[in-house]
Formats: sequence, structure tokens, C-alpha cells
Amino acid sequence: MRFTPPVSVATLTSEKLRHTPVWRYLQDDECDDGQDESFVTPADEAPPIGAHGSYVVSATFTLRGGEKLPGAVQVDQLGTKRYFTPILIHAAGKCLDPLTTDVAARLSRLRKTPSGPPVRWRLDITLPGDSAPASRRIFKSRTLQAFSLLARLVTLFFTPRGR
Repeated sequence: MRFTPPVSVATLTSEKLRHTPVWRYLQDDECDDGQDESFVTPADEAPPIGAHGSYVVSATFTLRGGEKLPGAVQVDQLGTKRYFTPILIHAAGKCLDPLTTDVAARLSRLRKTPSGPPVRWRLDITLPGDSAPASRRIFKSRTLQAFSLLARLVTLFFTPRGR
């Protein structure tokens, strides 16, 4: 595998994700000057069951109208548990957060056509131990999204790290 320098997760393009569908977040001891934990590097493999780490995995998002757009989902592998957070959706060369309240308006403006918000995502690869690519609904309720993210943060805080 050719060396690819770490990049900020916000600069992952749909082309990079298509070429390398799994990226892993840098550990503190891997960060050089100007880099932090928001930087990712290509992963040698998808996160295996039993591992501990955070990954960015290529995904396809389905909009309310049925259109599909490329993007990425963060996969937090905590031993035998996996947590998924949609983090990037690509439209017209731009990178958007699929969970923001104004994503439908921004997608409509970028695509120059009325667009609904993303309602579902599906990973572009099958993770080890799964029989098909993971797929989930995206909740419309901002309150439900906030509680889900808060619960995930609490779980991450109290989960022992296997290093």
C-alpha cells in the first residue's frame, strides 16, 4: 500500500472515499505538527470485532425523494459493540454535515433542485462479522438525535480502551 499522509476528515472527498473506503482516526501519539484527532489515515482493514477505535467508512445516503448521494459514517468500534454516526454527505463538490437542521436547504441550493433531507444511510462495505453492509434511518427529531449522541458520548467515556 502506498503511503498516504493523514488528512483532516473534513477534506475527505467522495473520490478519496471511493478509492479507500475505510479511514481511521489518528491516535494522540501519531499526530504531527498541525494535526490532531480530527485527522484520518487510510486503514489497512475494516474495524474487526474486538478492536477499539474510531473509523470513517464510505457510505451512500438516500434523500427523502429517493436520490442517492455519497458520504461517510463514523464507526466507533468498542470491542464487540459498534456505534454509527453519519458525518459527511457530498453534493456538488461540497461536504455537508447530514445531521444539521438546514441540510435540506443547503442540498437544494447546491444541487439547484428541491431536495429533501437524508433519511437513510448504508455503508459501502460489509464490516467483519456482518452479513450485509450496515444501514440505518436518520431520525428527523433533533431532540432524539441529541439524546442519541449524548448517550453515545457517555458510553464512549465509560468504555475501557483496549490498547
